[in-house]
Amino acid sequence: MQERPWGLASASASRRRVALWTVTALALCYAALHFAVSGVRFPLDHPNLGKFEEHAAPLREHLATGEPVHSRHPEQYGPVFFFVMEPLLRGTANDVALANALYALQIVCLIGSFLLTCAALKPLAPPDGERWPMLVVWLAAIWLNFSPLHTILAVKSVETWELLLISVALYAHLRSWRWMTAVALASAGLIKVLPFVFLYYLLITDRRSFAYACLAAVMLLAAGQLLYGSEMGSGYLPRIVAGAAGDSYGLNWHENLSLKAALAKLFGHLPLPTHDAARTSGYFITLTGWRRTAAILLGDASVVVGGVWLTWSWLRHGSTRSRERTIGEWSMLAVVLLMLSPNTIFEYVTLALGAISYAFVRLALAGRRNMSTWFLFVASLFLLGGLVPRTLLSRLTLVAVINDWTGNVHLTPSEAYQYYCFPLAGLLLLALTIWRATATHTTDPRLVQ
Repeated sequence: MQERPWGLASASASRRRVALWTVTALALCYAALHFAVSGVRFPLDHPNLGKFEEHAAPLREHLATGEPVHSRHPEQYGPVFFFVMEPLLRGTANDVALANALYALQIVCLIGSFLLTCAALKPLAPPDGERWPMLVVWLAAIWLNFSPLHTILAVKSVETWELLLISVALYAHLRSWRWMTAVALASAGLIKVLPFVFLYYLLITDRRSFAYACLAAVMLLAAGQLLYGSEMGSGYLPRIVAGAAGDSYGLNWHENLSLKAALAKLFGHLPLPTHDAARTSGYFITLTGWRRTAAILLGDASVVVGGVWLTWSWLRHGSTRSRERTIGEWSMLAVVLLMLSPNTIFEYVTLALGAISYAFVRLALAGRRNMSTWFLFVASLFLLGGLVPRTLLSRLTLVAVINDWTGNVHLTPSEAYQYYCFPLAGLLLLALTIWRATATHTTDPRLVQ
């Protein structure tokens, strides 16, 4: 076969590069426009401090009276939340100023998380650096277009804080900066307890970092005890653990999309609201008798099986870890913990952005060799709200039709999308994507820690 002249091949490659950059630029523009509307204009136009006030009310009372903190919220955010919020409360004159300060803090956390994620992933790219700039632009488009993140920015919740600290922890862990890893994870877990799951990963793979993280948690709790009393110190973790054993973590909450909640929905049913019920109170699945027992037992069993499987996956290839193996395991844990958590709602999926970024970079560098895995990734990103706006997502998944079929016509499209656990399906597909992508991870010696 006659080879094409070098000039023709070069021209063809140049046209492909121009076409690819054009598509990339269009994707970034679309994502930026989506973010400008849903991630900037809407959050700034609506202070929306209701969720924040649930958890900051005890701190406000403490600042007004000087008495130790007392919270009635069963899922009260931890002492690190108070450490951050106290100067913000003292330095803002009204709710509008506070909402703007919280939004600015979220944007700083978002930018920091993105930069740290890119820094952690960059060594996986070829050293020539030709493809990396385009990958970064695509990652920016994915992050800007991510609907769970827009929801977090709108409700002023703390998942962006946790995302930043988890990103710091991974970046530090890849460089064996143990104290930074420890403090970042301990701080994240003492905002909300879910990031403490990463300490189990350290227990299995890096016991010295695990010990440092435990010590950092003790020091932070001691500071909480000194500043705010026992509820933010020695009594904080026991209270949260006791709450997790009951109903406080939303087993029967209609928007809970965890695996355990999905089982509860299979065994229970969602009653129609009464006429005198307040619409703002939400809905709870009716789950009693043997059905409740079966849902709880199967849900707990799924958590145990998931934990055993993760542990096996970390141990099966020995203790030597390349950079990519570490990132892959960390990413898988980030996805699985959202599935196995007692309570996961749509906006919590923001914590999976690092895992999504790893899956995308891994597949992009593999090219066309993993087209079936690409399909899984795109499907997961669609279901997780990473391709189209949330309102359009609800229409495309036909939740209104499902509502008519099931009789749940009182659910809004957004509520129904979560009630039917479409995001859980997206997390399952993302976990499968990461599993298949890491099955052939590189063992390049230069990437070994």
